[in-house]
Amino acid sequence: MLKVIIADDVQDIRESLAKMLAACCPAAEVVASTESVETTVAAIKTHLPDVVLLDVEMKDGTGFDVLKQFPSARFKVIFVTAYQHYSFEAFRFSALDYLLKPVDPDLLAQAVNKAADITDREKLSLKIDSFLHNMQETSKGPKKIVLRTIDNIHVVTVNDIVHCEADQSYTTFYLNDKSRIVVTRSLSEFDELLVPYQFVRIHQSYLVNTSFIKRFNKADNTLLLSDATVLPVSVRKKEQLLQLLASL
Repeated sequence: MLKVIIADDVQDIRESLAKMLAACCPAAEVVASTESVETTVAAIKTHLPDVVLLDVEMKDGTGFDVLKQFPSARFKVIFVTAYQHYSFEAFRFSALDYLLKPVDPDLLAQAVNKAADITDREKLSLKIDSFLHNMQETSKGPKKIVLRTIDNIHVVTVNDIVHCEADQSYTTFYLNDKSRIVVTRSLSEFDELLVPYQFVRIHQSYLVNTSFIKRFNKADNTLLLSDATVLPVSVRKKEQLLQLLASL
């Protein structure tokens, strides 16, 4: 059984989540239901849960105040939030699991059942630090993105990413310090996330940081980056790239 704590300052939401878990997650047992930072911290220490469904805004603080009490947390955290769009982006950049209110039972079941896989319980503090950094920065400030590999969790400043390359269900990040990070997520997921931050999709296989573009060769439709990398530009992406370069 997975031991679950539900932490939300609204009783109706706590009761609704408990009913959903009973119906769609037979392997989950709700061991505590809490409404504040203080009671949640106490419940975690008492019950040693596998999963905590954690509200962001609580009566006496935030869900992040709870997690600051557990810098080496070994439980899975799933945020339950009604935050506006900019905060959803911050969750995604930081690789934190979240559910939007009103909670979809199917998404709740997926998130909780994933907790049986221990990988996401590790290095939670890195993700939280990244999230808080992104929330404190202005919309034009440098963002940090959490990249999970098989063995590690990397926190990378978005401005240091030169380009990304797709390889089926994998994506390789090429960084300004010449290092590479390979993650098991598709390039399309990062395309949606990074394009608002001066990235451009030039090919089915390539996403490029415009800050590192040095030259576009019209003769053979290739792009030269500042690290001497040469990448092909697809025919259907050429016009979009030219318009973007003209606006820089």
